[in-house]
Amino acid sequence: MGWLRFSAKYAAIGLLIAGVLGCASGEDADDQTDGSTSSAGSTGSGGASSSSGAMGSGGTASAGGTTGRNSGGTTSVAGATGRGGFPYETGGSGSSATGGMAGSTGDGGPPTSGGTSGQTGADGGPGTGGNTDGGIVTDGAVRTDRGTITDGVVGADGGTTDGTAPSGLWSMGYYASWQPDQYPIAEIEWSGLTHIAMAFYMPQWDGAVRLLGGDSRLATDLIAAAHANGVQAIASIGGADSQAKFRQATASGTIAYFASSLLALLYAGYDGIDIDWEPMDKTDEAAVVEIAKRIRTRRPNAVLTIPVGAINVNIPPDLSGFAAIAEVYDQLNIMSYGQAGAWPGWKSWHSSALYHTDSATPTSIDSTVKLYLDAKVPAAKLGIGIGFYGLCYSPPISGPEQMLGSATLIASDGDISYANIMANYWSESARKWDDLAKVPYLSFASAQPPDGCSYISYDDEQSIGEKAAYAKAKGLGGVIMWELNEAYLKTEPAGQRNPLLKAIASSVLH
Repeated sequence: MGWLRFSAKYAAIGLLIAGVLGCASGEDADDQTDGSTSSAGSTGSGGASSSSGAMGSGGTASAGGTTGRNSGGTTSVAGATGRGGFPYETGGSGSSATGGMAGSTGDGGPPTSGGTSGQTGADGGPGTGGNTDGGIVTDGAVRTDRGTITDGVVGADGGTTDGTAPSGLWSMGYYASWQPDQYPIAEIEWSGLTHIAMAFYMPQWDGAVRLLGGDSRLATDLIAAAHANGVQAIASIGGADSQAKFRQATASGTIAYFASSLLALLYAGYDGIDIDWEPMDKTDEAAVVEIAKRIRTRRPNAVLTIPVGAINVNIPPDLSGFAAIAEVYDQLNIMSYGQAGAWPGWKSWHSSALYHTDSATPTSIDSTVKLYLDAKVPAAKLGIGIGFYGLCYSPPISGPEQMLGSATLIASDGDISYANIMANYWSESARKWDDLAKVPYLSFASAQPPDGCSYISYDDEQSIGEKAAYAKAKGLGGVIMWELNEAYLKTEPAGQRNPLLKAIASSVLH
């Protein structure tokens, strides 16, 4: 997602592979981790999740992973309160709640500060919001030592706002919790979304999770706004460099509490969980499956998504375990953006090419999709990524498939956001179209301020249309975007500030 920033900056890692996105972790949210370059043509082993390996001189890059979401429409938060529940203690007896979204508690209701509660419980009086003990607390941490509510999620069909029938595809956008001022919740273009992922909640050593930025009210507001607009809210866990924390949280002594922490997010109003484990090695796959099974035991209708890596075809990873992952997750979303760099043996390439040419440009959505399908991941559970940021090369590079020489990749996720591209670089004369890769790019004869770019690869309305058509033709499940905050054009007139989400509404969701 993501990662977030797309969970690891592809500029450094050599290959997009979270998420954050689009997932990264911390203020430096990226969905990929930095990889090292090697001399002598060696390559990194990559993996099927977000972290990239070493880049070799033979034109190969390592593979990594990204983030995922669930298909379908929207769900609403409700349901009667329960009497305690695994692995919590029994909650208070019929006490009314304050501080969250409307609802009331029953016998053993869920104490969640600033969270959500269900409909009236058997013994409880009408409440005025969430509950006061446990749940999401003001510092962004999640506590799970109290009661829970029973499942009350009701499914609803998603779609666009113009009255046309939805396509059935999902559209999941990652929202960066650490920079809400960049994209106010009130400005979100909901017509382009079926799911929105709050990124990130970081696993802690003891199995708790903590929201980056620490503002739990932001989560409450995002959930409420999403549900009011018929969109499902997803809690994204992890992001860039989160592997060590995930391993701590899923160790034998902490995994039960970690599962409780994730369940608490669902009880607080989220419709699903996104496991953005970056990097995810082969040895991590069992824990990834175990987390999903523990959640399914208590919340069988929860939406479970996971980002998976874009793949360098020169060094395809072992995907044999992904059929088992697909059995327990609703969405496996390819982080197919930021998938190029200035590595030995490479030519200049695109951030999110739909198709690729040769071993010197070895990444594309189409080649990655084929490998996951060959690994028995159902097409309907597989999503592709759309970048809301671009890649910026230095001179003498002025377009794709050029010999690198002394050129470097000087800006990517965060620095070269879609908003920055449009404000600082875009012009009709600079904009070109690659009809093989099916993506746009900007070409300049010399370095352009403020970053010194001479070639910028990015996604726009036309490439979104191409990716939408591809996803539908292949029977894929949907798309993800890393990350929403980067594509908001705040200086444009009202109604023109979310062009990429509008394009997704008209092409992906129709």
